[in-house]
Amino acid sequence: MLPPSAEIPGALDELIYSATSEALVAAKMTIGEIDGVCMASSDLNDGRAISTMTLTGSSGSFHKSEMRVCNDGLAAVWMGAAEVGSGAAETLMVASWNKFSDVVDPAAIPALALEPSMHRSLKYHPDAILSLRESAESGTVVITSAEPLQPNDTATAVVITADGHPKAGDLVLSGFGSSTGPYLRPGEPVLKPTQAAAAAALAFAGVDASRLSRVFVAGLHRIASADIAAALSVPESAIVREDPQTADLGYAAGLVALVHALNSGIDGPTLVISAAGLGVESANAVLVEKK
Repeated sequence: MLPPSAEIPGALDELIYSATSEALVAAKMTIGEIDGVCMASSDLNDGRAISTMTLTGSSGSFHKSEMRVCNDGLAAVWMGAAEVGSGAAETLMVASWNKFSDVVDPAAIPALALEPSMHRSLKYHPDAILSLRESAESGTVVITSAEPLQPNDTATAVVITADGHPKAGDLVLSGFGSSTGPYLRPGEPVLKPTQAAAAAALAFAGVDASRLSRVFVAGLHRIASADIAAALSVPESAIVREDPQTADLGYAAGLVALVHALNSGIDGPTLVISAAGLGVESANAVLVEKK
């Protein structure tokens, strides 16, 4: 068997296994100690059909409770946290991935989110939606520009445990928020869903935005950090962006940002937020604090 090379990308199950096994090592647990798995993925981003049915081994979900969301990884985090918080599970693996190198044309994926009857027939371009949103918000013609996103093969995972579990760490997911809606919302600020998701997470935890030490931002590629900071009422210096910011991490973006936040050290309430969609209309947020 030939070793993996740049010309022969690793298989999807190998990519996922590298992330889930690393998460187990970090949690000092074995797969036998995991009660279930919550996944954020999409066949569109995997280049295959019903991919999760073939990935029970690498994701760790064989003969276990399994949930999947076709949404950002942070949505899988709050769904997993809800399962643990309800007592339905003591431990849960949350995983997210993309295999864009197996997709024939990743650039064709965003157009599938366009409303089919009118917007596709009118030849709307997915990249024009944000300009239309900003034009409606400002009342003037707005032309936005940005570097093209670079699709990345990505897999990441974290382990969530119930409070009081023997393997529980010193960090807690204390707040959760989500907001979504139509990608065209005339008259509504572009960052309103982002604001709503962040506000919900902070309210859930009873934390004021002024107490945030950092805000890890996933997605929002064409939105300036200064605008995000103003919308969230935090200093721009608190904003931490993806590196590189042009990386397209698909549904894994939010979970990658959460892992970066956890690995960087939590020295105060830390908000992780991800917003995506044609008009960045789908946002999810998670607040992390020390116990």
